[in-house]
Amino acid sequence: MKQLKQNSTEMNTVLKNLELENLTLSPSLQQKAIDIVNSGKKITPSIIKGALNHEKL
Repeated sequence: MKQLKQNSTEMNTVLKNLELENLTLSPSLQQKAIDIVNSGKKITPSIIKGALNHEKL
C-alpha cells in the first residue's frame, strides 16, 4: 500500500469529505491519523479512541 502523506491526494480527499460534514482535524490529529494508517495496523475503535484521548481538545 502507498504511504499516506500530509499533502497527498488521498489525504486531501479525506479532509474535503470531513469539511462537507462540517468536521475538521487539527494538524496534530491529522499527523496521528497518517501515522496510524502508515503503520499497517488494523484500524479499530480502540486505536481511534486512543489517538483521541491523547489529543488536547
